[in-house]
Amino acid sequence: MSTGEEHFLTLIIEAEMISCNEKMESVMPTSQGFRHIEAMEIKIARIRAGLRQYEVAMSVGIPPARLSEIEAGRRQPSREVLGRILQVIEGHHDEQTKRKS
Repeated sequence: MSTGEEHFLTLIIEAEMISCNEKMESVMPTSQGFRHIEAMEIKIARIRAGLRQYEVAMSVGIPPARLSEIEAGRRQPSREVLGRILQVIEGHHDEQTKRKS
């Protein structure tokens, strides 16, 4: 993914976050909004690593629909699942960094 493409995706995701947060603030308590922000951070990290939801879900051992719900803030993952998601994303990012070197 080129720097321009990454920047463009980041702008789209940030706009989506602002839109979603505004909607959520009007209907949900603040603690739910923080969970949604954390969920969007997972999505941003996954996209920056160049991974698809399906790839991460299969590596973690959960259905792709569950990862979609987690990234949308509709479902909170257990600590174990969250840890596995982050390991997959970070591991892939580390591999990409080594390949570029």
